Amino acid sequence: MGKTYNWGILSAARIANKFANGLKELPNANRYIVAARSLERAEVFRAEHDFEKAVGSYEEMLADPAVDAVYIATTNNLHFEHTMMCLGAGKAVLCEKPFASNLSQVKQMIAKAKEKKVFLMEALWSRYLPSMMLFKSEMERGTIGNPLLLRCNFGFISTFDPNHRIYNPALGGGSVPDIGIYPIFVALYLFGMPEEIKVVSVPAPTGTDLTTSILFKHKNGKISMLTSSFTMNLSNDAILYGDGGHLKLHEMFNKPTRLTVKRSDGQESEIGHYTVGNGYNYEAAEVMDCLDKGLLESSGLSWQFSIDLMTVLDKVVELAKL
Repeated sequence: MGKTYNWGILSAARIANKFANGLKELPNANRYIVAARSLERAEVFRAEHDFEKAVGSYEEMLADPAVDAVYIATTNNLHFEHTMMCLGAGKAVLCEKPFASNLSQVKQMIAKAKEKKVFLMEALWSRYLPSMMLFKSEMERGTIGNPLLLRCNFGFISTFDPNHRIYNPALGGGSVPDIGIYPIFVALYLFGMPEEIKVVSVPAPTGTDLTTSILFKHKNGKISMLTSSFTMNLSNDAILYGDGGHLKLHEMFNKPTRLTVKRSDGQESEIGHYTVGNGYNYEAAEVMDCLDKGLLESSGLSWQFSIDLMTVLDKVVELAKL
C-alpha cells in the first residue's frame, strides 16, 4: 500500500453515496471533502459519510491544494465540463460513466489529461469487480471451450417522467447511455470491438430511448446480443456460451454477484470469488494504485477502451435514430 490519498467528491448525488461507502473499505483513502451546489446538502453528506470538509461550490473544492483525486458524480450531460475543470486544476479524476456525451468530448478530456499530466479514468466500476474479472479469466482459460455468443441485458420498469434524468435528453438520458452501457462494456471487455452493429429501438416521448436491442458481430465469428430497457424487468444477467458449455454472471451482472458454469456434459457448479465492501472500492483502489505508480491511465480501463466504448455508444445512438 502506498501513500494515503485525499479524496474529493464532486456532487452529493445518490451514486456519490455508494462511492463514499466504497472508500470506507480502503485504509489509504481519506474521505477528505465533498462539494455540492448547496452547502447545506454537502454538510449532510459530510456528516453521513464522515468526510473532513464540505463546501458549497465545486470551484472551492478544486482550489484546495490538499485534494489528490476527485470522483465526479454529476449527471451525464455535465461529465465533460466537470472533468475539464478538475483536470485544469491538476486533480486526478475518476469520472462516472458514461465518460462524456460523445466521442469528441472524450478525446478532448484525454488530450487535457495528457497536457496537464494528470490521471484520468472512467468510473465503470464493474470492470474491477472480482466476479467480472473472473468471468473473463474463466473464458480465457477455456472453461467453456471456444466462446461464441454473449447474451447480456439490463432492464427495469420505470415510471415515465419527462423531467427525470433518465428520460430528459438535456441531462443525457436514455436507456443506452444510462444502463445499456453495461452490456456494451461486457461485450467489448470479452470480445473487443464489433465489426458489424445492428440496432432496433423504441423511443420515449422525449426522444430518448425506452428499449434498445443491439447485435454485435465480432471477429472470429463471435456474437453479442444486448438489450437495455426502462419498460420491463429483464433477467439482468450475462451468459457467455461456448462450444463446451456456458458461464453465467447472475442478476445483477454489473454488481458483485455469483458466477456459475454449466458444461456440455450437464454438470453445473459455482465458481467461487470473494468480494470486499460494496464493490465501488475496487475502482478507487485501482486509481490509487495507478497514482502510486505515477501512471496517467489504467491499463485495465485505458483511455483507448473509453474511446472504443464511446465510439460504439455514438454508433448505437446513430443507428437507433435517436
